[in-house]
Amino acid sequence: MAVKSKGLPRSIWIVGGCYLIAALVVLFRPGAILSSDDRTVIRFAHWQAEAGPREAMDALIERYEELNPDVRVVQLDVPGRVYTRWVRTQLIGETAPDLIEFSGGSTDIAPRFFEPITKYVDEPNPYNIGTPLEGMRWRDTFVDGLNTPSTYIDRLSNYYAVTMCSVTLRLFYNPDLLEEITGSHEPPHTYDDMRRIQKQVTAYSARIGKRVSLYAGCDYTGEIVIEGLLARAGIGVGFELDRFREQGSPVAQMAQEFMRGHWDYRTPALFSAIQNSREAAPFFRPGFQQLDRDAATQEFLRSQALMFLTGTWDATTLKTMAPFEVGVDHIPWPAKSDHSDTGQHYWSPVSDGEANTSMPFYLNKQSKNKDVAMDFMRFVTSLEGNTIWMNKSGWNPSIRGVELLEDLKIFKHRFEGYQVRSSFMRGFGVETREVWQRLTHHLTAPNGGVEKFMKIFEKDFPPALRKDVESNVRVLYLSLRRDVPALVALATLDRLVGHDAKEVQARKIRESSQNLTEAKMYEAEAVLARGSALLDPLP
Repeated sequence: MAVKSKGLPRSIWIVGGCYLIAALVVLFRPGAILSSDDRTVIRFAHWQAEAGPREAMDALIERYEELNPDVRVVQLDVPGRVYTRWVRTQLIGETAPDLIEFSGGSTDIAPRFFEPITKYVDEPNPYNIGTPLEGMRWRDTFVDGLNTPSTYIDRLSNYYAVTMCSVTLRLFYNPDLLEEITGSHEPPHTYDDMRRIQKQVTAYSARIGKRVSLYAGCDYTGEIVIEGLLARAGIGVGFELDRFREQGSPVAQMAQEFMRGHWDYRTPALFSAIQNSREAAPFFRPGFQQLDRDAATQEFLRSQALMFLTGTWDATTLKTMAPFEVGVDHIPWPAKSDHSDTGQHYWSPVSDGEANTSMPFYLNKQSKNKDVAMDFMRFVTSLEGNTIWMNKSGWNPSIRGVELLEDLKIFKHRFEGYQVRSSFMRGFGVETREVWQRLTHHLTAPNGGVEKFMKIFEKDFPPALRKDVESNVRVLYLSLRRDVPALVALATLDRLVGHDAKEVQARKIRESSQNLTEAKMYEAEAVLARGSALLDPLP
């Protein structure tokens, strides 16, 4: 008796059909092998999943393709949680898009995988013809002149990225809930006001039998508070150690000064900031450091938290999703003008810092259409393009002359006051950042405390800082090694061929930058070798 064979299961047919359809879509998409679309295709990737940026990018693509019908632009928005790993994998596999949003200018990724764009940004932006920016160098049309660590990498003496927006930290609050708790819509303007409202929030929670927090809590917002308290208290410390008269010591110099014994976290100003951080812990719900930013966003939107400390990048999302009208104001920090002793070590006023622009896009070295990719970036950062960006995203522009929308003026950069020059929590490097992330709960948890935290922290922080300084020296070595041949070649060409005065001056500036970078590297090596033996009287 013959046995009747059975066909393949239906599930196999379904999976096979889906695979075939996906393969055909990939093969026939514009720019692919079997596509009949002969337009030049460029791709760009970013992680901005908030409300606004994707829609703004779609509008920019539509307008750019209207002006350039022979080009097709593809937007890739990759979730932030996997973005860094995805980018590294794509770069190593040589399958990365033409333009990549990236934030690791201090690592070795930039010289390995990204193309210097100095020659582009030194030329006028053709999309600004007929505007007040016509004839200006492209980099001069940015509000910060592209003078940020993410765009101009000092140790490489080159520009590597252009930016889309400018960002600031602000206090977002629920006016209706604020009035219910305090009897007024008026947000706090001083740190003493904030402490007073915290007491009212605690009493309100007890009265209604449901917890309401002052701040929406997560690891991210907790870092904003602790870093803000430390950095502002440390302004005076930075000025005291400012041997190079840079209006406060930058992060790398502060790291070396720590190793030389010139400061530590028991320095009165910084120890006061740690005490203030302990006091601020009840502003958040318990266990906030185990939560992510989405949890804090939901807490605020559900009126379970009165305020949310975040950047202007969240403004459109909050205003779109909140069932109440969202209020915005500046964040109150401790100041000497406070009636309590909380602000005795805090200098004020403090500015929003340098007007550094953000959302930097780098040019992939492997791109087959570099000129087209940079042409697209010229458009999106032109006066017209950046205006489209602002109108559609609700984010502040990065280009001069873009007239701010009325509701974005609260986000405008505030320049008046001292600048925060050093980060005492997140700025030294990966190793010290990990120490803070691992140990901060000893400071903020209900069963924690200042001395409990300091006992563990003072043991783990110094060796971690040493590793970060060593890592920075290694990166400097690699960068200088790549830059030396180019400088030697330029100097040789100057002697053999001769160049105009501007090119000679540009080379001299690059050489000076390299000499300064080398000097800082050698000083770091000396500190690593001798530490406190280099302790000397400060000028």
